[in-house]
Amino acid sequence: MGLKPTIRQLAAGETLFATGDATRGFFVVRKGQIRLVRFGASGRETVLFVARPGERFAEASLFAGTYHCDAQAVTESTVACFPKTEALAMLQNDADARLDLTADFARQVMELRSALTLRDIRSARERLLAHLVAQAGADGRTVAIKGLLKDLAATIGLTPEVLYRTLAQLEAQRAIQRGDGTITLT
Repeated sequence: MGLKPTIRQLAAGETLFATGDATRGFFVVRKGQIRLVRFGASGRETVLFVARPGERFAEASLFAGTYHCDAQAVTESTVACFPKTEALAMLQNDADARLDLTADFARQVMELRSALTLRDIRSARERLLAHLVAQAGADGRTVAIKGLLKDLAATIGLTPEVLYRTLAQLEAQRAIQRGDGTITLT
């Protein structure tokens, strides 16, 4: 990517941008984690995405006047900020950059469709198992848990308490085995 970013350091909990802020461009996480969240009228938080090192986020802001969510640092983080005007000019002139962005948007649409399908499963147990099966690694059984369990809960539409209780039940039933940063389907 031929753009020159500005680098921003964020403390854990610090907000990079908030809903309604004028868009400045898109970002790439260099270190740490950034959560994209929305808050409903009742104050309920919905986690849209957790960006990790090497991942882009807020690309859609290139085509909007304001951000439609909040971006908050989960941990101490470093992000590269790519200016909107320069990014749009690059997209206009670089077919490879357009294809890369289009492929990323397509992947995001597929992930959102999967998330919607999961949320239609009423049983917390079945919803969690469906998510684990979908996220299993090459062995078809092991799922690497990246980030916080409360973010996993939000991602699949459960409260943290329901997720913790369901994990404990599945472990007691020997359907899963929890390890350090992993869950293995048994």
